[in-house]
Amino acid sequence: MNFLVYLRFSREGDRLIQQYLSELAKIQLLEPSEENLLWKQFKLEQSRKSRQRIIESYQPLVFKIASRITDREELFLDLIQEGTVGLIEAVESFDLKHAVKFSTFAQYRIRGRMIDFLRRQRANQDSLEVALYEEEFESLITRIADEHVNIEDQVTYNLINQQVKRAIARLNSKEQKVINDLYLLGKEPALSAKEMNISLSYLYKLQKRALQRLRGMLSKLRAEIKAN
Repeated sequence: MNFLVYLRFSREGDRLIQQYLSELAKIQLLEPSEENLLWKQFKLEQSRKSRQRIIESYQPLVFKIASRITDREELFLDLIQEGTVGLIEAVESFDLKHAVKFSTFAQYRIRGRMIDFLRRQRANQDSLEVALYEEEFESLITRIADEHVNIEDQVTYNLINQQVKRAIARLNSKEQKVINDLYLLGKEPALSAKEMNISLSYLYKLQKRALQRLRGMLSKLRAEIKAN
């Protein structure tokens, strides 16, 4: 992940965010074989060092989720803190026997902690709505996948991927760009809004509306699958 695109936070003068970004940029992502070894050392041998290395390596995931929910300095670090607690909970409770990848498993815990925090902070309604729509959308994708448990994994992935692409293609051009920018290209919301020459608040409205529409279209797909 390119962390330089997020340096707008540090340019705005928040020392704590600048320090966080500096530490984040030092993190080296794990190779699959290295991660597998760390999981075994932690779960089977109770290695605290391996546990800490796993938590550290997934901090960029916490950052990614938080930055998609808000660009407000005063809220960002709170979400990072809550998300990190969710990450730690995910690491502690993850079962190596799970078929699901840890990154997928952890996303729900991380976002869940952030959503709980936003619910307690009633003033952050826009950020809460974005987080809830994302959670429902990803949950729906998971449920669609569950309907195909007897199909080979790659076939399942290809089918779902195809249906999601079709659903995105039915969005209007602005909604498509927002979804592509934020979820496929990993752009920060502020950069996407600048490229589209729209305000950040309007981009969030487009994001919420697009996620709503995608959820509706994919709900119909799931209903058709169950009917068959």
